[in-house]
Amino acid sequence: MVYPQNKENGIHDFAVASDILQFFTKYIGPYPFKKLANVQSTTIFGGMENANTIFYDERAVNGKGTIEGTVSHEIVHQWFGDMATEKTFAHLWLSEGFANYLTNIYWEQKYGKDKMNKSLIEEREKVISFLRVKNTPVVDSVSELMDLLNANTYQKGSWILHMLRGEVGDVLFQKIVQEYYQQYKGSNADTRDFQLVAEKVSGKKLDWFFNQWLYQPGIPKINGHWKMQGTHVAVTVQQSGKNIFQFPLTVGYYSIGGKMQSKKINITKASETFLLSSNTKPSKMVLDPFVELLFEGTILESK
Repeated sequence: MVYPQNKENGIHDFAVASDILQFFTKYIGPYPFKKLANVQSTTIFGGMENANTIFYDERAVNGKGTIEGTVSHEIVHQWFGDMATEKTFAHLWLSEGFANYLTNIYWEQKYGKDKMNKSLIEEREKVISFLRVKNTPVVDSVSELMDLLNANTYQKGSWILHMLRGEVGDVLFQKIVQEYYQQYKGSNADTRDFQLVAEKVSGKKLDWFFNQWLYQPGIPKINGHWKMQGTHVAVTVQQSGKNIFQFPLTVGYYSIGGKMQSKKINITKASETFLLSSNTKPSKMVLDPFVELLFEGTILESK
């Protein structure tokens, strides 16, 4: 539903809603309400996920197809935020992080992995910028509601789900999303409730994952250095900052011809050195070439 003078723009911009709705019905579960209305309106937000009747900022309906991501985000909220709701606003990421990340999954299936990765890289930059100003945990019982509408809740929450997907695999991740929704639809949950579902479905103990990413502030800050050591590349990874994280880190190293090899290493300490097989000196090395980790840092050749 749009203003009469915006009829053609509205038809164009909201045409994506049907495919989005079908995708998430298949990915998460049956749509939980009797109808879905997308409404051009006066609102202080880009979108407001009222159950079954979503409001969008009147200026966003412009006929240019620029609100596809917003439409996806708000439709995800029909499941996560409206039907399955967090117990308190301290766990707001269970709404906003889910809406952001499942939109990334929508991008991936429609436009390919590069589109999703571009979105994740942009989200990572927003998290880094935010944490330089306010270094708080995602589960935040101190800040006021409006202050929780930040990169921790949206973009870091999205990245946490992306890393959980990497930890358990695509199939189990989707089952976790589906089981969490089925268990808490029409009800309320918090982060530990979601953790219990993730552990049950995956068969993994995930205390370390949830504690470091959701209950302690910050992200890994990596200072990486490399040098040739015989027929190996010696890679040293140092973490700076108050909190030490554990995480899998993929290192990419390029031959002079431009071909990249990669190696995944498990980081558990403040400083660790690993030996990677290489008959020749790499032309360059990069961290996280496949966009799998929320971090800040670089890797440089030792002089």
